[in-house]
Amino acid sequence: MRHHLVRLVLIVLALLVVVGPPMTARPQQSGSSGLTQPAYIAISSGQATTAQYDMSIEASSALGFRLRRWCITTANATAAAAVTVTVQRRTTASTGGTTATAEGTAAPAVSKLNPADANFGGIVRITSTLGTAGAVLDGVSVQVGETGAGTADPPGPPPFCRDYEPALAPRVVAGTANGLSIVVSAAGAGGISAGSIQALIVSE
Repeated sequence: MRHHLVRLVLIVLALLVVVGPPMTARPQQSGSSGLTQPAYIAISSGQATTAQYDMSIEASSALGFRLRRWCITTANATAAAAVTVTVQRRTTASTGGTTATAEGTAAPAVSKLNPADANFGGIVRITSTLGTAGAVLDGVSVQVGETGAGTADPPGPPPFCRDYEPALAPRVVAGTANGLSIVVSAAGAGGISAGSIQALIVSE
């Protein structure tokens, strides 16, 4: 009896070596981005760079969001200058400006990345009267070049982008008074309307 039991154990071990261990279920991935919540792109382009331009993003009453990525462009000016980009929390809603159209066919627009998701429930405003300033969350300065005459005009500065790790991305909680702004200071006189702001936001 003991001989048969040992033989059975050896057969089972041999099968495990050939076939391998039982397969276990693996969690499904939501895509290369790893996003599992509805994600949206807010876009503003063709902004005058001779004055400040900005994007204000406000939460809905039911859902907050995280800012996962932003990019800006600006233009050269008559004199070289430093352009400052500031990401800042807002504790009251912004007013006025141009409201981005949900699923718009032209900028400014705020569009969902997955067509199966609902439209963004908050509000995206361009060059608005900004709400009450809260904590500064991020900032950077970008140097713009000096324009010349005719064909001597140098190309403008390249786009500047910032990405955040999911756990470190600036968060705005639900509530229509809660939001954040991305503000780009003026490049100065002589700049063309090449200003733009793009933001990737994820609802939560």
